[in-house]
Amino acid sequence: MDNVLLSLSDWIEETIEKTVNKLVQMKLDELNAELWTREKVAERLGMSPGTFDKYYRNDKNFPKELPAVRWKKAEIIAWLNNK
Repeated sequence: MDNVLLSLSDWIEETIEKTVNKLVQMKLDELNAELWTREKVAERLGMSPGTFDKYYRNDKNFPKELPAVRWKKAEIIAWLNNK
């Protein structure tokens, strides 16, 4: 009986771990897929687009601009968290 309970416990733990990892990966994929415009980045930083251009857009530590003037949401959030 103990073997059955131990096996069941291991299976439940493994299933939960796989599910959580899958959910985390889905969220990361979602964050990386979303692109922000210059206006959205400025709004998130709490400033006007002009102020963003002047102080952050070309800062070497700021996430790099993608073609079509977009930034990855995940990179902006990571940059804000490391400030």
